[in-house]
Amino acid sequence: MRKAFAVMLRILQQFSHDPRTIVLFVVAPVLVLWLFSALLNAPAYHPSIAAVDLPQEVTDALTAEEASVRAVDAAKAHRLLSKGDVDAVCVLEGTVLEVTVEGSNPSRTAAVASTLSTAVKTLSLAGRERAQSQITQHLSEAQGQFDALWGQLGTLRDQLEALRGQLAELPGLAELPNLPGLAELPNLPNPSELPILSDLSSLTVEFTPTVEEISLSYLHGTSEWGSFDFFGPVFIGIFIFMFVFITSGMSLVTERLGGTMERLLVTPIRPWQLVLGFCLGFGLVSLIQAAIVLWACIALIGFPNEGSLALVVMVTFSMALVSLCLGLLVSALAKTAFQVIQFMLVLVVPQILLSGVFDLTAAPEWMRVLSACFPITHGAEALRAVMLRGAGLEQVALDFGILWAFVAAFFLLATLSFSRRKTH
Repeated sequence: MRKAFAVMLRILQQFSHDPRTIVLFVVAPVLVLWLFSALLNAPAYHPSIAAVDLPQEVTDALTAEEASVRAVDAAKAHRLLSKGDVDAVCVLEGTVLEVTVEGSNPSRTAAVASTLSTAVKTLSLAGRERAQSQITQHLSEAQGQFDALWGQLGTLRDQLEALRGQLAELPGLAELPNLPGLAELPNLPNPSELPILSDLSSLTVEFTPTVEEISLSYLHGTSEWGSFDFFGPVFIGIFIFMFVFITSGMSLVTERLGGTMERLLVTPIRPWQLVLGFCLGFGLVSLIQAAIVLWACIALIGFPNEGSLALVVMVTFSMALVSLCLGLLVSALAKTAFQVIQFMLVLVVPQILLSGVFDLTAAPEWMRVLSACFPITHGAEALRAVMLRGAGLEQVALDFGILWAFVAAFFLLATLSFSRRKTH
């Protein structure tokens, strides 16, 4: 036991001499769990719909289901749909509600379909109740008029009876033929006994609703696309980014522990040449890895790809270079392989959580802003645009440029880190 306790004390002393490890050991899991909590507690998603000449009652029904409805013309509606600013475009043709969904995100498509179905049912029920209430009100007014007329007939009966009595008392009228008694006339039914007016609450109404059918069409994708097809491009980018980061970070730490890195730093090689050499070597391996992974995902697993495969490889390779330069930077800061893993939890895992695995539409504003600052987010969005929407280079040029800006920034920081190590 004494030997076991001696080993334990040695490990504790190693931790006490490395405050960076202790901080990362505590901060990393707390940060990741906090992000999970913020993401999973986000409110439910409500779709955004562009309404083209929809009746007000249909718009009100959609708004009642908490959908965001924008009344625009047809041209602007389809521009908004193409840019992804709305989830669907709705046009009413007769009694058919024609709906065009963006289609690349199955969860949003399901939210649109659910919202529209509930709104149409509510609209139909409200219309039926409104029509039945109006007809019942008209029949109630008719019954009131009938009751008033019946009262007038009763008054007339009484007046005729009084007139009959007065005529019978006049002299000289005995030879006149007897007037028929009103009691001998057939009795009219009581209004409450009429079948139409007896129970208005049982009245049923047949009417034509404003919307009888919903016709769904897709701008991108098909009804057969599932959630994994939407998340597939994100997973491709995430896995390549993560594996390249681990490989590059671990390799350099291993070389440092073996003394190879120190021998390289004392040679005439300049820091930028050293970093560039690692980028070229690992970059070639990453390019081959990206090509094989993409081929397997599309040919074997069945990921959809509506765009250029060469452009997909370029975006994936760019993400790998960002990860490679970030791994070189971390390897210059980390002293052990354990710290590389801890840096990954702090620098890579938050990027994964905010890159598009979770829908951030209903997330707090600060979380969406933070997501836009991460390279994985731009890489994943570019991959989705190409693979799911068939976008070309001009549509992903901004995301592509941001990725290479991160490559340049991390390359420069890694070069500065190795320069400082070489001067020391």
